[in-house]
Amino acid sequence: MSLSLAVSNRGYFRTLLLLGLAFSAPCWAQAPPPALAPLGNPPIPSGNPQTEAKIALGQILFWEEQLSRTGTVACGTCHAPEAGGADLRSLGSLVGSQHPGPDGQIATADDRIGAAGVPRHDSEGRYIHAGVFGMSPQVGTRQPISAINSGFPTRLFWDGRAQGAFNDPDSGQTLIAAGGVLEIQALGPLVNDVEMAHVGGDLGDIQNRLIDARPLALAAAVPPALVEFIDGRDYPTLFDAVFGAGGINASRIALALASYQRTLVANRTPLDLELSGTPSLTPLERQGRQVFQQAGCLRCHGGPLMSDNNFHYIGARAVGEDLGRMAVTGLAADRGRMRTPGLRNLSLSAPYMSDGRLPDLRAVVELYNRGGDFTAPNKAPEITPLNLSSTDIDALVAFLGRPLTDPRVAAANGPFERPLLYSESDRVPQMQDLAGRDPGLQLIALEPPRAGRPDFTVALQGAPGFAQVEFLLSTEVIDDVLDGALERLGVIASAQGSAAVELPLPVSGDLLYVRAFVRDAGAASGWRASDAVRLRLLDAVAEPPLFASGFEP
Repeated sequence: MSLSLAVSNRGYFRTLLLLGLAFSAPCWAQAPPPALAPLGNPPIPSGNPQTEAKIALGQILFWEEQLSRTGTVACGTCHAPEAGGADLRSLGSLVGSQHPGPDGQIATADDRIGAAGVPRHDSEGRYIHAGVFGMSPQVGTRQPISAINSGFPTRLFWDGRAQGAFNDPDSGQTLIAAGGVLEIQALGPLVNDVEMAHVGGDLGDIQNRLIDARPLALAAAVPPALVEFIDGRDYPTLFDAVFGAGGINASRIALALASYQRTLVANRTPLDLELSGTPSLTPLERQGRQVFQQAGCLRCHGGPLMSDNNFHYIGARAVGEDLGRMAVTGLAADRGRMRTPGLRNLSLSAPYMSDGRLPDLRAVVELYNRGGDFTAPNKAPEITPLNLSSTDIDALVAFLGRPLTDPRVAAANGPFERPLLYSESDRVPQMQDLAGRDPGLQLIALEPPRAGRPDFTVALQGAPGFAQVEFLLSTEVIDDVLDGALERLGVIASAQGSAAVELPLPVSGDLLYVRAFVRDAGAASGWRASDAVRLRLLDAVAEPPLFASGFEP
């Protein structure tokens, strides 16, 4: 999360020219920066007018984990309101959110905190060893940027690669000539094989998956308005009801998702009330607002959105660690530059900066107070030490917290109401810490264990290369590889010591257990045992627990 104070002036441009660097237009004009102001509603492109039905369909799709081949990732997985529209998972624990950075090694200085996606897998769901991630979910290279207030910017993603006209992915016809960046960005994660897709996946796979999926079948506590809208209908019927005959296609998916996201407007903050004439800030918060203005933060964080929607390198990390905007423009002066995010709901969305390197708001303010940690020819010249006192820092941190937070976002109510995802519940496979297990063997089971599915994927990593591996499915924990089992599948581990199988699950039952055994002549029994994973079968046909409160038992 950036609080950019950058400014590009003519002298800096001349310097870049002398260095032989190409450059883009200055990030602000010479006029004073825009003042803080209440936030209204985003513009609606004429090519995608809002309707209640389209918004409802978009909300369903946004929280639909079945869009991913594994059934474990929805758009909302990485963009939850309780996290300010970013990744809720990285708030509680960074385990599973680490990316190795440019050096490819975990636990080194260039590590990043990103969002966990899916294990690398093929079109049949078979897991593929993915470097440092092995058979575990891969992690993206950047922090998810907030999906809230995303209807306002003219470019999206940290590097601004979602820009320009929105064209029908199938026909190439321009559907929205201007103002369709939400539609453009909506489709990207669906075919990204780190975030949601299988290797080589395309939008046709998504369409085919939705044809056979029951809407929000994996979710619980679905908002009543969505239950009423779904009314037992399947996705083809819902798409026809919203768009007319024609069924499911990529452009309709994008139009619905974008329509929903344009309703995610966080404009009921204490600051909005204060700016509208209703005193709503404490004395310390008002002092922080004054520091915010006097320190020059408005230059990139002014206006209603508190963002200039431009790109800056501020010295938060080494300039070569991430190309940033340069990956889009090809300009050397854009190396490391990232889009300025808005500051609304900032207190909910830790960790901060595009690489998640800063754990809290105080660390962010202290970074700017010392003028950044790195330098480069294209570092914004206004990023210099601010010389704020500790009292100033306390006040500024206070202003960036409660005054900028919409309570509806923090509570996930109103337009931010949402279902409980399968991956958030305790209906996911549960690891059993057993005596006698080999701690070097890691069993991985993530997907929904739906009754009767023929392809429940279980993976193992940490085995010796090319070792014999036996996966056993049973109704109780198996301690010996020779014990009876419902299903037994044997494979040879890869050179990296990983293996995966697809187990057929019974059509009825309750608790099942999966355990892996690895052939090892040096072990007492000739086998090393992993821990076990407990599965609670999900009914493949019954209605989901729509109105459950909290996690399912």
